[in-house]
Amino acid sequence: MATAASGPGVSHKTHYARLGHASQNLIPNVLREVLAHFIPSSTIYNTVSAGKKMELPIEPNDWIKLYNAAKKGYTDFDIPLIYTILRNLCPKIQPSRGWDHPNDPMPHEVSLGDDIERCRRSRNHILHRGNTTVTDQELDDIFTDFELIAQRMEVLLGKQNKEYSSQFEHLRTCSMDESTERMYLDQLHELMEKEKDTLESIQALEEKGTHTEERVFQVEQELQSLKVQSLNTPNDDQILVFREPLEDKTCFEGDTVSLECVIEGGKKPSKWYKDENAVRVLSDNFRDESKDQTYKLTILHATREDAGVYKILIGNTSKDVRLNVIERPPSLVELRSYQQELAEFALKGENTIICAGTNAGKTYVAFHVIESHLLRNPRGKVVFINKTNVLLGQQYKRACDTFTTLHFQGKIKIWRADEDDSENFETEIDKARLIFLTPKSLCNHLIETAANKVSMDLFTLIILDECHHTHDKSVYNELMSYYRIAKYREKTHRLPQILGLTASPGTNKAKDLSSAKDHLRKVMANLDVTKLSVVQRHREELLQYTSIPEKVPIASTTRKFDPLKDILLGAMEYIENKLNSRIVSNFLTENLLNNRDLFEAVGNPPVQRTDVRYIQWIGETKEKVEHVLHKDTKVPRLLHACLRHLELYTECLEINSLLEIDQVREIVMQRYADESFASQNANTNEEREIVSKLRDVFAEIREIGRNIEGNPDVKNVIERIENEYQLLKEDSRFIIFVKTRATAKALAERLPSYLRSTHLTGSHKSVEEGGLPAHEQIEVLEKFRNGEHLCIVATSVGCEGLDVPQCNMMIRYRFSADEISSLQMRGRVRKREGREVIVGTTQEFETEKKNIQRQYLMTQAIDEVSKLYITRDIAIAEKMVYDIEEIERRSANMKLGQKRRGLFTINCKYCGVVITDGDLMRQVNEKLFLVCDRSMLARVDRRQIPKKKQREFDGCKKLGKAYGLECGHNWGSIIIYKECEFVALSQDYVKIFDRQADSFINGEKWYDLKFKIEEISDEDFMNYNR
Repeated sequence: MATAASGPGVSHKTHYARLGHASQNLIPNVLREVLAHFIPSSTIYNTVSAGKKMELPIEPNDWIKLYNAAKKGYTDFDIPLIYTILRNLCPKIQPSRGWDHPNDPMPHEVSLGDDIERCRRSRNHILHRGNTTVTDQELDDIFTDFELIAQRMEVLLGKQNKEYSSQFEHLRTCSMDESTERMYLDQLHELMEKEKDTLESIQALEEKGTHTEERVFQVEQELQSLKVQSLNTPNDDQILVFREPLEDKTCFEGDTVSLECVIEGGKKPSKWYKDENAVRVLSDNFRDESKDQTYKLTILHATREDAGVYKILIGNTSKDVRLNVIERPPSLVELRSYQQELAEFALKGENTIICAGTNAGKTYVAFHVIESHLLRNPRGKVVFINKTNVLLGQQYKRACDTFTTLHFQGKIKIWRADEDDSENFETEIDKARLIFLTPKSLCNHLIETAANKVSMDLFTLIILDECHHTHDKSVYNELMSYYRIAKYREKTHRLPQILGLTASPGTNKAKDLSSAKDHLRKVMANLDVTKLSVVQRHREELLQYTSIPEKVPIASTTRKFDPLKDILLGAMEYIENKLNSRIVSNFLTENLLNNRDLFEAVGNPPVQRTDVRYIQWIGETKEKVEHVLHKDTKVPRLLHACLRHLELYTECLEINSLLEIDQVREIVMQRYADESFASQNANTNEEREIVSKLRDVFAEIREIGRNIEGNPDVKNVIERIENEYQLLKEDSRFIIFVKTRATAKALAERLPSYLRSTHLTGSHKSVEEGGLPAHEQIEVLEKFRNGEHLCIVATSVGCEGLDVPQCNMMIRYRFSADEISSLQMRGRVRKREGREVIVGTTQEFETEKKNIQRQYLMTQAIDEVSKLYITRDIAIAEKMVYDIEEIERRSANMKLGQKRRGLFTINCKYCGVVITDGDLMRQVNEKLFLVCDRSMLARVDRRQIPKKKQREFDGCKKLGKAYGLECGHNWGSIIIYKECEFVALSQDYVKIFDRQADSFINGEKWYDLKFKIEEISDEDFMNYNR
């Protein structure tokens, strides 16, 4: 039960808990930054040690904190210690009426010294007030003072507005559950007891009255000298330096919990006590897992009787720690037995990968882990990672429905890839406890150059859904590279727990079990995982809740009579002849010496125009042509036009094999409009002739009309769907997977109207190219669930994680998948007695046969690796991955440092026309590359896109496409940035020419460019707007 901020029925102890949290956590955090502002933590020990007699002495236990500060910072420093240091070592900091004035600072006294005195007195007042009753008015008065102090500290330290004060505002008004309230009250009680013991000790010393001030000073100096000496001299009486001190723990009944500390130096004899009695570490419930410099007591299945004060004796030094064991609240996520088995390692706080088939409920297991994690870690912050916006939205909605209190408090956030430019990222993330992000979104804020950088240790648990992507150069592995940096370079002590979820870790096309196991271990090393969570004890129950759909193979067939195919092949032959025209032959002969590879490529196209080798030949030859754009103004443009037309005809051949004549005619008509516009600037008869040929092809296709035979594969698909629909009617749900966005859109339009079909495609492409924005993806999925659409035709974006319980049939239509995609697509069928229909060629069925073999190897690999103890192997492999990444980072930084200003131009990729000089290029966040020359706007033909499709990204808004008036080719986009219109060039359509080397530069991305492009500046804006 959560407690509101104020009002009838609110416990005044809740108010006291709020004050306790503010005085023991929020205010110390602010003061730690104040101390760091004046004295770096790396020098604090030497600074204090070298100081003369201090007005206020350092307490004995605080010397260890001072010594550790060089590595840990000021994390362990409390208000009394910070107050003592600032008062002793920063003489310029003074309250208006001096230290130790009998009265509190007046409201108008607002110097830094006044605020430090206020913090100390407030802390002492809260701690020693004598009762826990705090009225609403008293709470408001104290928090008003706290917020005013925080605001002044923000100004002093140059922080963002409300960076500190918003935390006090939130604490004043937030709901507080009973366990959190209890924890804060326990912390206050423990601190009061410690201070009481300290005061009693001081009073005892005062009663003796045997030491003069001089003798006290002498003893203090001797003690300090002894401490410094003992830290450098190994002996049994050495003062221990704790690298990671013992911390009080709170756990639920039945949990496994560990009390743990790490010391500097070698291993020493140790013993654990509870309530002054030695712990029986060999009993059924206790395990002493101390190793090297780590001292660890693990309590299995904690009970209320296990709560209390524990003590560890290391050598001659003892330390106390409190364990609170509280009643476990009713879980929001009830798990089945096999799901509880999957959650075991994660609930213990260990890194793990949950490997279970589709429809096993891995997400609900993850939610149960999240719930437990946040209850045990009141300051915990969980990140849920998913690769696509559509899955991110699905999981976010589930979380809001599950964790209703967190959702109501505004502590569940979703941050999609297209929102990375927001300046509120850090603030929003700081407020949240559960955040949904794409891996790239998080990477963009972990990178050193990020405008709103966050640290890996900000998070306490990272969940990677579909974690099988964590290998090689994937964005998942990029995210984990920041984890490895925190672990090995920054030596972060509090790394987040890692939880991976997958139905299929994959084999990376392994041919044997050994290779499959190697791949699995690589994924585990990348995720810092040594244990796999699999179902072993409850396999029978798992089988009751999961099912394997019936597989229905349908062999692909071709039309008996296909005049459209003949038209397309005839057009391709015509274009190939143009490649051998006299103008082309003369050019190639003149440049034979330096461009023999182009000569051979143009003259030797593959014979089979429907083969994949033909498509590869087109791409390779286009790249060769782009390197001779500067040699001639006519022939390279003609060659590029010929290859584009061949590319179009191969695409039409594929569409013809998959769909109907209408879809082919639509593609030809759209492309003819673009090519006819470009041909207005053609400088050869040959280019005009191939555009005329395209017009003739369109006319011939139109003349064929509907006399052509329908596609037999489409007929088979529709027949299967209709038969299934007759059984379930409006309860039917069909998912069809296809290879391309164009096919998805066209096939959805071809299906019977009663299915109300639509397409689902990725958001990384523009709407014009068949992409769907993130919000439309989520809308499509929601309508599919509620029956507004009975069928969706999806590209690979839909094969992972989509949860539609009603789905009764999945059709894979001429989609050649790997072993992971094959398994994932099959998993979209959620209804029992569902069907998996595969329409494919002989070659595609052969590939599927290999997929099944690899899935079997994958299952074997999981089973065998899960039984191995591979902690050491994983540690070595992970460190090796990090070392390789460090070498690559250093190499990349060297290349970045070698970037220079140079003489280069930006040229049209299709014809070589010079678009602009390199000196006029500017970049925004290394993502957007603008021509900082207003005259460029007059050199392009603007093609507006509808307002509802104008998307904002990185602080920019895309208005439309920009086509060069000089050549008719696409150059990029018209965008609005900071209220100014710019032409943004796309590297897909341009080529970089190095004027000094007299050659074009290879590189698919602007990042690869060896020349430096400056960030756009205020001065650039002023010059641009003149």
